[in-house]
Amino acid sequence: MYGRLVLLALAAGVLAGCTNPDAAYREDAAYAFKTNLVAETERVLADAGGVLTLSNALELAHARSLKLAQQDLEAKLARINRASAFSAFLPTVGLSGMGLMAGGKIDDLPYLGDLENSHLRARSASLVVAQPVFTPVAWVMFAESQYGVRIKDIVHERAAQLLDVQVAALFYQTAVAERRVETAERQLESARALTNRVTRLAAEGYATPADAARAAARCVLAETSLDAARNDATAAREELAGLLHLWPLATFKVSGESLLALPPLPEKRVEEWVWDGLVSRKDLAAGDQTLELRKAQVIEALAGFLPNAVLGGGGLSGSIEDVALRGWAGSLIGTWAIFEGFRTVQQYRAAKATRETEFKLQEERMTAVVIAVADSWRQRRRVRQKATAARAWAEAARLDYEAAARRHEDGQDTLSSVLDKLAVREDAETKLAESAYGEAMSDILLRQAVGIDVIESVSSDEKEIGTE
Repeated sequence: MYGRLVLLALAAGVLAGCTNPDAAYREDAAYAFKTNLVAETERVLADAGGVLTLSNALELAHARSLKLAQQDLEAKLARINRASAFSAFLPTVGLSGMGLMAGGKIDDLPYLGDLENSHLRARSASLVVAQPVFTPVAWVMFAESQYGVRIKDIVHERAAQLLDVQVAALFYQTAVAERRVETAERQLESARALTNRVTRLAAEGYATPADAARAAARCVLAETSLDAARNDATAAREELAGLLHLWPLATFKVSGESLLALPPLPEKRVEEWVWDGLVSRKDLAAGDQTLELRKAQVIEALAGFLPNAVLGGGGLSGSIEDVALRGWAGSLIGTWAIFEGFRTVQQYRAAKATRETEFKLQEERMTAVVIAVADSWRQRRRVRQKATAARAWAEAARLDYEAAARRHEDGQDTLSSVLDKLAVREDAETKLAESAYGEAMSDILLRQAVGIDVIESVSSDEKEIGTE
């Protein structure tokens, strides 16, 4: 009876573990996901004061983003493979035991004669130790595993650099969108002020109904522009929050000024930047390690032609009835595959072809780096030229607005004209700020193309600013 209850309990446990998730299960999982992520987001934003700097965003991305999960896993697996390959240098130890009891008639048993209608008892225990002495293939495979660890570490570092650029790009888009919202809010205030002024003048007979209609239309247009700007800012903020593994619907702001905290890049010719890229890029360093790995694989294929030797030893202790058997033995075992149907030859040819192909791939990667660095350098020049033009236009718009304001004070210009000039000035100032952010972003893109880290530069620079 007790056994049946145990079986029923086990069966119930198995069935409970194999149930099909239903709608209630999905609802519970969704609730747990939202609750935990919202709580984490609130904690992170509270620590940041509700305003994220670029340095905060980059650090959060490294700590929370799921973008590096695959690279983290591959780096861990590479270390596990290396530890497994190291076992080729270690001895193997085996312990075995056996007990036997037989009944019946046994004829001509040494030392015991014939046994009839009796029981025979025997037992034995053995310990076997084997130490590889000469296993060249295993040794080369361990060297390959070390290359694998280094490759995965470098790939992880490069993935972190690319993640920094992704975060910086979304941070830039969010900062620009927030600046446009501020401009749209000021323009809406100006449009409402104009509408109120024209409405009062129309009531007093100093403005026509057409003037009032134009003012009202301008106000509606400003409201539409503000709504569009807010939608763009919300979309950019949600994408940034998703990349940082925060609750996408959370409300926060970004510090656009932190984009400008990057130390300026030195002025260099494009050839110098290209050389820096060829020397500094992580993916090229990973390619160098891969080349060495391919060479090691050629050596591994050659090692297949060599013999192997294993040193072994062990002891045996046993007994049959009253007869004891004890002893130990040692051995040196050598194996040499003389002919395996040309399999080893074909492996060598394949490894050699793979190595030659890897050389060509590395050259293609270096060519791609040259093109990427040169393109980023030219893009940076174009952005800086646009920033110079934006500064000139902002200064011109400021002077034009001040002149219009003075004419209005003297009664020589209308309020509508002054507000138009104000809108132009605000647009120019917004474009000036966007161009400054764009310059910083172009520097980040050039850093990425060359292979320079971003987060270290931002963190150290902000730390210096905070201590001054």
